[in-house]
Amino acid sequence: MIVPRFTQERCLILTDTDVESLLATAMAAEQQSISSTDPSQLVPAWWEPYENTELDLVISAIEPALKRHADMYAMPAHPSHAYYPPEDGQDSAESLAEHQTRILTEAAYLAIHSGLRRVVWPIRIPSSHPDRITAIGNAIDRAMLISRLVSLDATQNSAPEVQIETPFIDLSDAQMHELIRDMALPIDSCWWAQAQTIPLAQIRAEHWIGGEPRGAIQLEPKPGVQSPT
Repeated sequence: MIVPRFTQERCLILTDTDVESLLATAMAAEQQSISSTDPSQLVPAWWEPYENTELDLVISAIEPALKRHADMYAMPAHPSHAYYPPEDGQDSAESLAEHQTRILTEAAYLAIHSGLRRVVWPIRIPSSHPDRITAIGNAIDRAMLISRLVSLDATQNSAPEVQIETPFIDLSDAQMHELIRDMALPIDSCWWAQAQTIPLAQIRAEHWIGGEPRGAIQLEPKPGVQSPT
């Protein structure tokens, strides 16, 4: 079993309530059950390319999925700090990069002022990406540079620094499927599972549900983790 390097500290998790975000939430919950620390926190975001015609529908599916994950793993969620693309945004590489920069900057400030030194950005560049190496490098550079920039504004009343981590950035689909099986992730709690009328949701469901998914009601709660209701 491949085990991604995941922070042992409390963190702010950017979540689009897809499989990678669910994995980050589950790993953070496991860490907090081991160390008996206060829970990490969830903030909804969308950092991938998007179609303007679908974005409102996707967001309407993310918000209930966020509540499911927050309840399931006993983590506070902050929907009021949602980092979604602007309504008049254009689906281009340039605007997407700018949007990701805004997401990470605002999340880093939220984390540092909340006393959290880690932001987890569960972005993953799939093997099918036409320029995967460059995309991975750009995402890592963006996370590192914004971490340094925001850390300059640390004060005595905030965390001393903040670091944005990308633990799943280079995982393959096969590695993700292995982690889903080994960690018994309840992928039917992801946003697309309850939104099958949205074309993007149908694509995501077809991609991830290759075999029989482990349902949320089958998840065995760990110490400090709530069972879904």
